[in-house]
Parts: sequence; C-alpha cells; structure tokens
Amino acid sequence: MLGMLSTGVPANAADATGSIPVGQSATQVLSTLTVGVKSDVSSDRKSHQWNKVDGKTGNYTTRDLVLERDMSNVTYNSRGNVNTGILLEPYTGKTIHFQRGQSNKTEGGSASNRDGGIQIDHVVAYAEAYRSGLDKLDFQQRDTYYNDPDVLLVSQAEANNVKKDGTIAEWKPSNQAFQCDYASLQIGIKAKYGLMVDQKEHDKLAQVLASCPTETIISTSQVKQRLTSGTSEGNNTGTANNNTTGGNSQNTFGDPKLEHSKF
Repeated sequence: MLGMLSTGVPANAADATGSIPVGQSATQVLSTLTVGVKSDVSSDRKSHQWNKVDGKTGNYTTRDLVLERDMSNVTYNSRGNVNTGILLEPYTGKTIHFQRGQSNKTEGGSASNRDGGIQIDHVVAYAEAYRSGLDKLDFQQRDTYYNDPDVLLVSQAEANNVKKDGTIAEWKPSNQAFQCDYASLQIGIKAKYGLMVDQKEHDKLAQVLASCPTETIISTSQVKQRLTSGTSEGNNTGTANNNTTGGNSQNTFGDPKLEHSKF
C-alpha cells in the first residue's frame, strides 16, 4: 500500500497529471514522503515506448516534446522530429550541440551509437520508481509515468549511463550548481506519484537540502530557464560551467528500438 502524501496518491492516470507541488518547500515536501523498504522486483520498462503527442503531425513523440522544451535553436526534419538543437546540460553544466543520428563523442556521446550526445532521462529512473511503488499502479498509469514530461529531462548520455537507476544516495550531478534543484525534482516527482524513499535516499536528500534550506519544488519545465538565468539555489557563481568535453555513451537515436531513456 502506498503511503498517503499531502499531494495525494493518484487514483488514476489523469489524476497524476499536473500535481508536482511546485513552489512548496522542498524540505517540507520531503517530510511527507513515506520512508520504507523498497521491493526488489524487475520493472516492465521494456514494455513502454515514447507515445505520439496529440495535436502534432508526423512522427513527433514525447521524446521530441522534451527535446524541444529543454534545448534552444531547435530545428525539425521532414517527419516532424527534432533534428538539431543546443542544450545547456544540467547534470554536467556543459553545452551539447545535438544533431539527430550523428555521433557526438566529444560532448558526451558515443562514436558508434550516433546518439548526438544526449539521452532523455527519467529524473527518478523508471526502474527505481517501479521499486518505490510504481508497480502498485496499473499499466496505463505506469505508461503515463514513462511519458510524463514532469519526469523527463534531456541529459548528457554519458552522465545518464553512469546514473543508471540509482537514487540520489548512489548518484548525483557533477554540476554542484544543480544539485539542490536535482533533489527538488526528485522529491516533487515522488510526491506526484506517491512513491516512497528508503532511509539512505531520504537522508541524502535532506543532506543536500541542508545546503539550500530555502529550496522550493520545481518542475522539469523550469530547468532550462533556471540554468540560463543562473537562479539555481545551489549556484554560487550565477553561471554554469560550459566546457564541452565528454566521454562515451551507449544509447542511440538511429535505432527506433533504442530511442528511449536507458532506465
């Protein structure tokens, strides 16, 4: 049974939409999350894929929606997919020049997998969410989670591959200016879907927030503006580090079967 939160446990997929507690104290919302022992079940992540977006023509999917939202200077191909764009990447603070179907090893992608240097990350990884209570919801609700823009963020492929399905106790962004916002995003998503935290995860979230006690819950739709304006709670310099070195990745946008976030 999922713990009852101040935001409520969604009764159905529609109820889950739009309930990130934006603007509330991140520390206060953290205190409403159920602390417990997670299951060790395997998730059904491979049963989900990006959905086509209502009102869009061509092959425009959730992935394109998030790419369009998080990047600047976006262009499209003849099928309606996002083709190019520039990402101020939140996890590393680097700038990534994305081109669909092209390798970008220099900025954090893989030369062999042609991922353009980016992946779409579930901020609370799908497998981790599944173990935290998502498995108690029905398939349609889980599909809503998989495709929910509130859960998704464009990230450097290399960083996302290192993160895997870890909690903040196991992985956090190397960009220290974004760590408080990252904690805020995780808490907001877990509140929206009624997901639990384990004790180590709870304590690490509290530790991060101790350095930014006025941090409020934000949504993924606010990340781009916060990065470009230098308003992240943990950002002591007012600007992100925009060096453009990177490493290897494993995902690809050339193969439609691999056009999902990794976890």
